[in-house]
Amino acid sequence: MSTHSRIGTVVATVVVLLVLSVAAGFAFIYSGIYNVSAASKDNPIIAWALHRTYEASLHRYGGKDSPPADLMSLDNIRAGARMYDSTCALCHGAPDRTLSPVGQGIQPSAPQLLAATRRNNPPLMFWVIKHGVNMTAMPSFGKTQSDDTIWKLAAFLYKGRGITKDQYDALKSAN
Repeated sequence: MSTHSRIGTVVATVVVLLVLSVAAGFAFIYSGIYNVSAASKDNPIIAWALHRTYEASLHRYGGKDSPPADLMSLDNIRAGARMYDSTCALCHGAPDRTLSPVGQGIQPSAPQLLAATRRNNPPLMFWVIKHGVNMTAMPSFGKTQSDDTIWKLAAFLYKGRGITKDQYDALKSAN
């Protein structure tokens, strides 16, 4: 067999495999086999792939905005706590509060943002809050809230990791 013939065979094989892969992909998409219902759990492989895509995208695009110099002031943290309580706790929960029916019903589940184990890096949180996350229930608050308001929420999320119910109630109630 000549070199020219072997190259032709390899190219033909690659083209056939590519066409078959595309056909298999379309067959899967149009088959309806994958259950997109929010009442069912995601396939672990799909969940891993989507979460890994989210993390890579977040680290590629997020974290480039500069926080205000007074980001961690008590006034900012209090304002962020009030914003969290009125807009975020519904899906992400709050200390010693049962998750709302909306929060219980979304798939994938919203992360518990006040868990002690969270990092909640303020520039990354700012980006997620401002831009939202496709294919989740996380909206883009940049369409309805100012950057200043979003930074205050990011400050609270950083400070509020592992917060107790009493600390949470004190922060969100303070003026």
